[in-house]
Amino acid sequence: MKYSFLFLFFFFLQSCANISHLDSEADRMEQLDQYIAEQEFKKALSFIADTPKEDLQVLELEEKRKTILDQLQSFEKQIISKALTQEKNNDWPGAKLTYGEALKKNSSSVPLQEAQQAMVMRFQGKMAMLDDEVLIVTGESLKKKLPLLQERHESEPGDRTVKWRYSRTQNDAREIAMELLRLGEQMMADNNLAMARRTLPLAASLAPEDPESQAAVRLLNNRLETRKLKKQKSRKKVAKKNDKIEVEAFNKAMAHGELSEARHHLGRLTPAMQQSMVAELMKERLDSAIEEYVQEEQSIGDFFYRVGDYQQAIRVWENIIELAPNNEIVKTKLERAATIVEKLESLRERQKQE
Repeated sequence: MKYSFLFLFFFFLQSCANISHLDSEADRMEQLDQYIAEQEFKKALSFIADTPKEDLQVLELEEKRKTILDQLQSFEKQIISKALTQEKNNDWPGAKLTYGEALKKNSSSVPLQEAQQAMVMRFQGKMAMLDDEVLIVTGESLKKKLPLLQERHESEPGDRTVKWRYSRTQNDAREIAMELLRLGEQMMADNNLAMARRTLPLAASLAPEDPESQAAVRLLNNRLETRKLKKQKSRKKVAKKNDKIEVEAFNKAMAHGELSEARHHLGRLTPAMQQSMVAELMKERLDSAIEEYVQEEQSIGDFFYRVGDYQQAIRVWENIIELAPNNEIVKTKLERAATIVEKLESLRERQKQE
């Protein structure tokens, strides 16, 4: 009896242990699903990694790893897309909040961290651009104000208030000129000549006595002139290359008797090339080939016309008109042949009705 009681007690303890183990397994899967539902994918992955190898559900948990990684990647794309849309709409606080909330759940996400950092840099750049615009607008305002105050000061030299305002505005103009000069020099260093053109001449006009500003404007003008010459040289190089291609295509078309194609390539030469002796010789060659072609084809068309093959004659003469649209003789023959074809077709219709 005593041993039976011990056996039953041991069996009871084992059963409790099994139930506790099952509950633990159920809790583990439930916890993982909760992490996924709350989009805490990094916690879910860490949870899987920390699962003991002897756990009965370790294989099942490992199978979920790929699904979680895919969900994490999709989550990252959605967050970045949402933040970019907010950024596009100038909702910078909203974009910051979007990244912040996402990184609270997945703080080790490299794509989110990099996207957030890029957003911050763009925001800082935008703020810097706004600061630059404010500086330029301030300079332009002072440029307009100074002559007016100078004129008033000269007309009322005894007015202390006007004198004080004029002197203060001059000082403000010199300070803004220095800021514009530094900004313009930075823009020159960054090869942003468009922005340099907006800042350096303005700085020089606000501080005409400052040699540094005047020197910076001269340097800017030299850079602009150099860039202009480079662009002209580049355009000439491209035009020369294109003309070479068109000349080669023209010669190829002429060699194959494709006169319409040859005329097309002749017309695609640059205006400068079309004024050259080479283009004149090409035109003479094409005109001579067209004239020879017209004479030969006109004779062929006349032959078809004489034997009564009016349709074939029309096709030949239409080819001539395509190359020589002003050939009145061929136009007249075409009209006559077309009239005959029309009458013949009318006659055939009447015969069918009879």
